[in-house]
Amino acid sequence: MKIQLDERAAEFIKGLGDDVYVVGGYVRNCLCGFRPTDIDLAGPTPAQLLTLPRGATLVMVNHRMGTAQITYDGVKYEYTPFRTEVYDEGGAHTPSQVFFTDDINADAQRRDFCCNAIYYNVTDDEIIDPLGGVRDVELQILRGCNKRVFESDGLRLMRLVRLASELGFKIEGETAASAKAHAQNLSDITSERKRVELDKILCADGVNGIQNAHYRGLRLLKQLGLWQYLIPEIAECDGVEQPSEYHKYDVMEHSFRCVLYAPPMGNLRLAALLHDVGKGYCKKKFGSFHGHEKSSEMQARSILTRLRYPNDVIDQVSKLCGLHMYDMRGDMREAKVRVFVAKNYNLIDKLVALIRADRLATGLVSSEDVGKPHRFELTLQKMIAESAPILKRSIRITGKDLAEMGFESEAISNALEVLWRECIIEPKNNNPEWLKKMAERLPKKPDELNKNKSKD
Repeated sequence: MKIQLDERAAEFIKGLGDDVYVVGGYVRNCLCGFRPTDIDLAGPTPAQLLTLPRGATLVMVNHRMGTAQITYDGVKYEYTPFRTEVYDEGGAHTPSQVFFTDDINADAQRRDFCCNAIYYNVTDDEIIDPLGGVRDVELQILRGCNKRVFESDGLRLMRLVRLASELGFKIEGETAASAKAHAQNLSDITSERKRVELDKILCADGVNGIQNAHYRGLRLLKQLGLWQYLIPEIAECDGVEQPSEYHKYDVMEHSFRCVLYAPPMGNLRLAALLHDVGKGYCKKKFGSFHGHEKSSEMQARSILTRLRYPNDVIDQVSKLCGLHMYDMRGDMREAKVRVFVAKNYNLIDKLVALIRADRLATGLVSSEDVGKPHRFELTLQKMIAESAPILKRSIRITGKDLAEMGFESEAISNALEVLWRECIIEPKNNNPEWLKKMAERLPKKPDELNKNKSKD
């Protein structure tokens, strides 16, 4: 078995010393025949390295752990010294004690899975395999490096699921049993770290081309009992039955299948996972799923905030959850649909993809059934062809024009909204003459606007 390295990278690593090894994902993926990952190195402490070549830089990442980032010839290498670690009770991810060592076998024991504890000596072109990781690669299994692999670091529970999904590996029996037994250690992990692993699981099929890898990851999280420590609202959807005339699966499985059918478009799969998360609450509170989309929108916002997603992701995903049932029967007035499409112009592609995935995930329709152009898509195409002012700034009257006509403060905003809607419904109205004539019929002062609202 050959580990392929760029010639310049190989020469650079040799120059660091005979006791510096390539380790981890790069070696594993080369043995699997997958695209290599970034190069991780292991060996003596950074201070004990031989002199770095000219142009190379070393920046300490964590002095206590001895980890560093070395950059050379535009390539970044993550460097970790051989070490052993001691962890306190729980799975808080950070060791309480760190001891540096020159024993490669001891370093292997502190790693997560045996297939990640394979070392490659570039100088000797030799694979060092203390824990039988090469055979695990051949058997395509994930096996813990030690019996305390999940006791010491709860994040490894999600890493187990992610790697099993990305690599298409099975999880060895004792390792799976240990993961289940220590599932609660995931609760000790920070929201940010859990979020990162969840995002990777949702895109697992795109890493090595393993079909349905993202769906398998969601199922593994369930089988190992991890959802209640990751997103308990998803765990509560398990076993929540749905009407058989509309759905073949319970809410949890339906949600997983929605992710399965959702294309990797930005945060679409996150929306697919959460689009029905409010059904459990609605069923318990009201005895039905009526209005579940609004409950899902609120719960999605709470979940994503808790997991510390960026605000733009929270807003977009929550909105998709709230809109996925809009005009479900396709019988809404065209004027209303046109305004809806214009107001949600930037989301239409993702919303349509979510609606299609949602329908496929019922288990009762085929891909042919959902393959036809959606009403929202056709409406958008028609509006573009008609040169409708989809963006509000495209109407041919401005706030300045309205101010010159005597409009004040929020009456200007109100008038622009009304005029924009009229032009969305009938694009030919988007001309200054018609707009000014229409504007004269609208409230010009805040008190007039408020009187109209009170009448309504």
